[in-house]
Amino acid sequence: MNKASHHCRRTSLSLLPAMVLLTYSIPPPCHSEQEGRYIIPNHEALLKLLDASKPETAPVRAALEKGDVKTAEKAYITYFRTKTISSPLLTDWATLRRNPKADTATADQYLAGHLHDGYSVYEVPPTGLDWRNAPLSCVTRFPILPTLRYAAFNTENPKYLRFVVDHILGYMKAYPTEEFVGKNTREGWTDHFHVAKPWYWCMIPERLTELSQTLNLIRRYPQVSDEELFQILHRMYEETGYLRTQIKEWVDRRHNGGCAMIEAMAQSCAVLDDFKNVEEWRDYDAQLEAQYIDQSFYPDGMCVELTTAYSASVSVVGQRMAYALRDQKALQSHERKVAAMVTSMVAMSDPTGWLPAFGDLYAGTVGDYVYDPVVDWLNLPWVRTITRHTKGPLPPFTVWPQTGQEQWCGYYTMRSDWTPQARYMAIDGGPWGTTHQHGDKLSFVVTANGAKFIIDPSSTRYSSNEPDAFIGGQPSGFLHNTITVDGVDEFLNGPVEAKEPLHNLWAHGKDYTLFASSYSFTPVKPVNWERRVLFVDGAYWLLQDVLIGEQETTQVEQNFQFEADIKIEFQDNRTIAIAPNGARLVLLPLSGDLKPQLTIGDRSPHTTYWPSGKPTDILRSEDRHDQKHGRGWTGRSGSKLLPAPAVTYTGQVKLPAMISVAIIPSSPGQSLTDMPHIKSEATERETLWTLPTAREPVRFVTSVAKCLVAVR
Repeated sequence: MNKASHHCRRTSLSLLPAMVLLTYSIPPPCHSEQEGRYIIPNHEALLKLLDASKPETAPVRAALEKGDVKTAEKAYITYFRTKTISSPLLTDWATLRRNPKADTATADQYLAGHLHDGYSVYEVPPTGLDWRNAPLSCVTRFPILPTLRYAAFNTENPKYLRFVVDHILGYMKAYPTEEFVGKNTREGWTDHFHVAKPWYWCMIPERLTELSQTLNLIRRYPQVSDEELFQILHRMYEETGYLRTQIKEWVDRRHNGGCAMIEAMAQSCAVLDDFKNVEEWRDYDAQLEAQYIDQSFYPDGMCVELTTAYSASVSVVGQRMAYALRDQKALQSHERKVAAMVTSMVAMSDPTGWLPAFGDLYAGTVGDYVYDPVVDWLNLPWVRTITRHTKGPLPPFTVWPQTGQEQWCGYYTMRSDWTPQARYMAIDGGPWGTTHQHGDKLSFVVTANGAKFIIDPSSTRYSSNEPDAFIGGQPSGFLHNTITVDGVDEFLNGPVEAKEPLHNLWAHGKDYTLFASSYSFTPVKPVNWERRVLFVDGAYWLLQDVLIGEQETTQVEQNFQFEADIKIEFQDNRTIAIAPNGARLVLLPLSGDLKPQLTIGDRSPHTTYWPSGKPTDILRSEDRHDQKHGRGWTGRSGSKLLPAPAVTYTGQVKLPAMISVAIIPSSPGQSLTDMPHIKSEATERETLWTLPTAREPVRFVTSVAKCLVAVR
């Protein structure tokens, strides 16, 4: 899960993809899941739920038989403080080395009352944290605890431990478990400026994750009293029982919240494994994990959400859970799907290690999205070569989907090699995705010679109450590397997921890779757009946008959004993009009369048809800070959009039209006179392109109706 972003736009996920052949017969809720039965009235009742078969609990049972609850509590907590909690899902604090000089500035700010929940900031008044009305929508999922844990661990200063314990106990007092009764995890959200109720779907899994990690640390310190530990354990048991009643709905919906819930339950089980219900919870969790992997990921390993930051985060959690539960019966036939999940992450990563930011938020590096122990488990040694930048075997492909592999998710990558200086392009040619959709169909990104040039512009976080915030989701089609016709950008007019393999043109030869797919602007405009990309000799690309329709002419905008640190120069209609390292990328128009214009940080309103096909200039934001702005922005999942250069080729074209552009990388110090000399010969019916390679030229035949690579 991407923890910085919680409030997913709800999209119906009730339909299962056609390729899912497995069915699941998961048992109905057990007796403890009946309404309110997860509430354990007192410590004695909780102690009686300990697994009697464990010899470690014998002193507890003996004390309870004598009616001595206090001694029983003491006996259990004494054992709990020193017991082994071994799980790949939890930090093994005993193996970590302390850093007494660790930066504790943020933790100290928390202690001083300056809180931040990933969205908004809050100055805690002298009366204490307002757990009901503070502008911290996510405070009930404990986002501040990781920073405080590491400050406590590294410095061993009891002030951090005390703040952690008081924060947890303050939450428990504000929201007694009895208040959960009659509530479900679809309820509890107000807005981004009020505290979300703790039973809301995105609050409970992360809170249980934070409780698991935190208990595993603070149990080691005598400054935390036995009673405090027992209270937190008691509450954690109750909330895990509540989660047991809610989790399947989100797994059935294939929602990313279901993935987080599966992990949270497994982590809780690792801490609570002395209790007799835990074995059933863990088995149930494994069944849900098997279901989630089967139904939430395409056969090619990509999550059906199709938003790379979210999908990649869901993927690594799924990998981690499959590994942690690999000995459970339900997971023992899932190695192939998990291998596909890992492969897709490596395949999507660019030569600098980053994933493209298709959809919401700013995607991270490939090392963040591969759970390292699966490399040895699944015998994928080439993965670590990429994720850890070590010497070793390289991935056995340079195009993805690999040759002969079915196309499912609609992401395509092509690269010259696996070095950091490689030439790389990723294209979005699939369905819209089940949630967090952007108008980025046929958008693409380019990285070359160690620099990210053309990017899919990413968003800020969803909300902020900071006075200088400039929040933007960037979903509108005109912001992406796409085409607009007569001012109409892409709108949501097709399936959100693939029910069968896609049939985009995806062909490969000795010196080329060819992609082609299309988008229709109907019914708003009677125009169809086909985008073709030919990767020549691992060196450069020929991009061709073909427009056909029932009208004679159309006004076209062909947009290219660049990374924020790229400088742009024009030579006639040629665009020269210059990276900080001196590498360059040239956009060389080869046909048509479109003229380039540069836009950086345009704040003027711009019409968009996203997502409904109806014109508006309001770029809606989840935090009620609707924006009106134009092109030339990107984000880093922070509180402000950043100005970034957009080059848009505009002009009137007669239909049918073929707009051809060469995209040519140049390494630092390389003269632009070294660019390949591309030739074309046009007839009434087609154009023959002669494209230089290091060997013999590639001949590419194009017309409005077709494109093919000619035999030499």
